[in-house]
Amino acid sequence: MLKFFKKKKQKEFNIHCSTDFLKVNEHLLNFPCIYSDLLTIFGEPTRKIDSSNEYLIWDDFGFSCSVNDNDQILSLSVYQGNNNPSEYVPQKSFNGKLFFEEDDITYNEFSKIGLGKIAIHRLGSESETRFGFSIGINNDYK
Repeated sequence: MLKFFKKKKQKEFNIHCSTDFLKVNEHLLNFPCIYSDLLTIFGEPTRKIDSSNEYLIWDDFGFSCSVNDNDQILSLSVYQGNNNPSEYVPQKSFNGKLFFEEDDITYNEFSKIGLGKIAIHRLGSESETRFGFSIGINNDYK
């Protein structure tokens, strides 16, 4: 069979969170981070959107983020559902797993999990099932 007829397999990313670190597969990730940090992990984004901030979107993996005026990325959004038609949302859903310490919390409901300098926030309103999560700066950390 010719290679161009084969379906490209989506790479799976597992996110491991702890009070002391955050890893995406085997890559440590700290927030704020910069574009090259995410480039090392995910490769080139599928799309870039320039508006009030620059938005980076990895359509095949279910990730997006925004780059602020200081060229910093404060959080990474991870989409688990395609129920949001916004142009800022990746075309495919995240197919990996989210771990807090040793527990798989990929589909658990939560509002916010503070990990020290980093926090995991739900994406979506409190009245409906969340459609993903965001990992980034914990604004409550002192």
